[in-house]
Formats: sequence, structure tokens, C-alpha cells
Amino acid sequence: MTREKLIEYFSADEFQISNTNIAGKLTINPDLLIEKNSLIKAIVIRESSDNLSDAFVQRFSESKRINAKTLEIYFAFPSKPTPTTFRLCKLFGVGILYTDTEDQIQIYVESIQIKGRRNVNAIPKTNIFFSSRQSLPERLIAEDSVTDIRDSLGAPLFAMLVENDQHYSNDIRKLWRIICKCMDECTYVLIIISGEYRKIIDRETRRALDLYDPEEILFYVQNDKYTKEQWNDLLEFATTKGVKYSEYFDSRRFKLKFNERLMIILKDLHDEYDVPFLSRTL
Repeated sequence: MTREKLIEYFSADEFQISNTNIAGKLTINPDLLIEKNSLIKAIVIRESSDNLSDAFVQRFSESKRINAKTLEIYFAFPSKPTPTTFRLCKLFGVGILYTDTEDQIQIYVESIQIKGRRNVNAIPKTNIFFSSRQSLPERLIAEDSVTDIRDSLGAPLFAMLVENDQHYSNDIRKLWRIICKCMDECTYVLIIISGEYRKIIDRETRRALDLYDPEEILFYVQNDKYTKEQWNDLLEFATTKGVKYSEYFDSRRFKLKFNERLMIILKDLHDEYDVPFLSRTL
């Protein structure tokens, strides 16, 4: 039985030569690898129909799974093999093909199917940089919300707090470098403006406004006269960047607004990476 004859035989059923990477997956190099949709057939062509050794058949049967594919393995013989070979291949789940007296290919034994794991799209790790006063209650609320969503929905969302970085230092000469490093590792930035003006938060926010797209910035401002007076210049700068901020009166209102935005982000991530989204009430 020739390779060309096998190709012709299986092409009638729309099988084509496979280019799937099988390195390390098959224990015996096949003479022919064909594929249709996600089904792969690996065929070893034998020059004679003499008996095969137990070890040889067993070795072929130990071929490994191929991700997202279903694998079938066959021996192809020039004529109908002996009953011993038949029983051996059937025992180990290896298929048999042979050429009959009319020079037609016949399937003597079907191969078992070695089903690989299906490739499932997944959302990559997504960090959210936190910019606010470290002692602000809303900062802790936001961190807890991110953790709750990650634990309850299995979403790979993580809060990036500079003070949690292993290189964190209160030395302003070192702190800014750490802030930039952390921010650059994040997909989103959370900005919470409340109370008195802080130069470092202003600087973080301006960098974020220059670095991120408006939809990647979660911007919250406490709705009181003192806060707005203290941060007027920064809020005007955000407006020029096309970034809208959301006002909140108290921690409870902040949590509601922030959780709502988190769920929108989560839905967008599921859509972007084609992952089914199951929403739950927070």
C-alpha cells in the first residue's frame, strides 16, 4: 500500500494533508498525517503483513493528546494481516487498514479516538493601577471589590497598589520610578480624588491621562466644595483630555458606581477575548 493510494482514498472523504505540529505527540513517526476539521489520522505504512510485536503496537498506542484535535492512529498493510495482529491492534486501540484482493483499501479495525483538550479562550491577567491617598476608605473598598469579583467570577482582575510593590519606598526619588513601573504594567487606571491636594496624586493622574485612552481610566471625584476647589486645575486638565469623571457623595455611592464600572470592564474583556460571560449580582 502506497502513501499516494492512501491520500487518494481519504481525499474522497475530504481529508487533506495535515500541517499540525505533532512534535513529541506521536511515539512512532507516521508516514502519512491527514486531517479533516479537527480529526487527525496518523498512519504508519508497513511493507509486509507479518505479525507485529506487542511492544511495537503498544508503543504506537501511547501517542499523546493533541490540543483541540481528535487523533486516530493506524497501521496500513499491503494485505489482510494475521488474526494475531488483528487481536493485538484491537487490544491496544490501534486501527488497521489493508488492501484487499481487488486492490481496494479496507478498514479492518477502527482506531480509538485520542481526544485532546479543547483550546478555550481566556482573559489575560488584567491589572488596575490605583491612584489616590493611601488612607482613603474608597481605596480599600475598590480593592475589596476587585478581589471579590476575581474570587466569585474567576476573572483575572488585580488591583495594583504601589505600596504593595516589593520595591516600595517612601523616598520620593525612588517612589516615582516605582509608580511608573507599576502603571506601565496595568491595563486600567483608577483615580480617586478626595480632600486636600496631593502633588504625587496630581502627577500620577496627569501621567495616566497622557498614557491611557479615556475608556481605560476610571475617574472618581468626591462631590464636595473643598475637594473641587483643591483639585480644580487637575479636573480641568482631565476635561481637555476628553476624560469624564464620576462624582460620588459617600463611600456607599462610590462602591455602587465602581462595581457597575467593573462589570462593564469585565463584559468588555469577555467580548474582546471571545469568552462566554455569565453575569452575577455583586
